[in-house]
Amino acid sequence: MIEPLRQWSLLGLLIAPLVAGLPACGAAPPREPQAPAADANAKLEQATKAHGDLAAQLSAAPHDILVHCQTTGGDCLISVAERRDELVGKYYLNLCRDSDPEKQGPCIAHELEQRGQPAALASFYETENWCSRKLLECMSAYASNAEHLAARQLAQDRRAQVEAAPQSASAERAPEFAEEKLAFVRAILPPKGQSACAPSVAETCTKTLAGPSAEFEAELAKAPASYDAKRALSLYESLRRVEAECSGPELNCLLDQLPQYGASPESDKLLKQNLNLLAQQQQARVTADPDPADRCISSGVTQHSDRIVSAYQAYARDPAPAPFLRLQKAFIAMHQTQLWCLTPLVRAAKR
Repeated sequence: MIEPLRQWSLLGLLIAPLVAGLPACGAAPPREPQAPAADANAKLEQATKAHGDLAAQLSAAPHDILVHCQTTGGDCLISVAERRDELVGKYYLNLCRDSDPEKQGPCIAHELEQRGQPAALASFYETENWCSRKLLECMSAYASNAEHLAARQLAQDRRAQVEAAPQSASAERAPEFAEEKLAFVRAILPPKGQSACAPSVAETCTKTLAGPSAEFEAELAKAPASYDAKRALSLYESLRRVEAECSGPELNCLLDQLPQYGASPESDKLLKQNLNLLAQQQQARVTADPDPADRCISSGVTQHSDRIVSAYQAYARDPAPAPFLRLQKAFIAMHQTQLWCLTPLVRAAKR
């Protein structure tokens, strides 16, 4: 992995020639110049190439610096948003009425291309390119500011300390473990029951995390006199818990499907036992050596896969209480085997 400052230095080498060759970027470019079709197509080709090049530069930028420039020097983003709204209204691009700019921009470009509007598309790309260049200028200025770089390095060091703290280990893996729990519950439903629940949406989770993430980043960026290491650790744990909860709606939906697919009071007890065993082995994996722990999980799957597959096939054909019980018991056997394998690893880690 490239160290943060080295990564930025490499990025700076890429950005510098690009920024140096740019014209002044004070105002947004004019909109939809009236031009012959051939000229419009030539401008579109040029704008499209620049759009791709600039997008590649921005995607390679360190995320925290890009966010800083979007927040402090990204007034041009307002102009871009206004331009998008204008195009959606002017060309009745109802499919592109989306609050997420990462979805709306490509949608607008696709629709304008399909409708044979090269001048409008070129103008749209030029507006986005103008803003991208301003963001790159901001990042270039950031890279040449020693005070900014020192503050960024301090925040990076604090982040590393938080993530390395023993208390952070469980929180760090909480999203991963939540996905494993979700995968297990999905695995005990027949295909029809699985398809009844919409998958978790990454964009929704990203929006949910925006507030907790900003609070955590703000704490890391504080001056030494006001920085609170304990609060930073607490905010980090909270952030990871919120991320783990992103799969909650899908999980609850899947659990709600069980009554119509063979669930009973007896199978509910076995389900709780399975979830408890899964939670115990996940907790063990927090402290165990990763490679042997992974082998414990995979060997348990290998040992019990035939029984689980056979039980699931019978259950999928007939999602009734008896087949569902056999499936639950097959999973219990696997989870118990995995936990027995993990237990000595935990003891060894404590010594």
